[in-house]
Amino acid sequence: MTERIGRANLKILARALLLVALAVGYGSAQERGTLSEFRDEEFGYRFLYPAEWQLDKLPEGEANPGMRVRLRGAAGSSFVVIIERTGQPLSKLEFQADRNAEKRVEAMMRQTLDQIYRAISKSLGALAMKTGEKRNLSDDYAVKYYLATLNQMKTGSPIIVAGTHAYPFSKDYSVNFIMTAFHRGNAAENQILTTVFNSFRMLDGSVEPPKGQ
Repeated sequence: MTERIGRANLKILARALLLVALAVGYGSAQERGTLSEFRDEEFGYRFLYPAEWQLDKLPEGEANPGMRVRLRGAAGSSFVVIIERTGQPLSKLEFQADRNAEKRVEAMMRQTLDQIYRAISKSLGALAMKTGEKRNLSDDYAVKYYLATLNQMKTGSPIIVAGTHAYPFSKDYSVNFIMTAFHRGNAAENQILTTVFNSFRMLDGSVEPPKGQ
């Protein structure tokens, strides 16, 4: 099973996150309003977001159908969903019978940090990237894990890049829900971002919200 986002998607992802992260003037911490739900029945996931935020479906069009959604939020924050074809479906029985399943997920998390998060950090122009929490969220529906990093910038606030990565059993794709946001310590902003991030669910299961995100 491939545990990485393809190079083409990675470049587009990094560019999308960079463009939105630099849009500091977009939105404000007060934009809570009514929550809308986005559902993708084809790939089986959903999340909530403030109705005032800008949501673009297939923002790269047919050039990159793997980027399903880009959401522009408060104070330069962004959320994107990337679908990556793995080509090697994993069955639930195979995973649960694997005595090294936990080590396997640990290896996937390390690889995702090395191949995706460090590339994003470089694209953002960060001076350094610090890995925060890593959590195995695997359940009866998918191999899932949560990662969070903090990027120290040359100027301005540090940038958080965090994501939930899910590999549904017996499917040939992964679902990657990734957030980028400035780390300012603003309670109102943090509450909104936490609400959106923790609302992500696979439709045939659930992702336990990472406490304290």
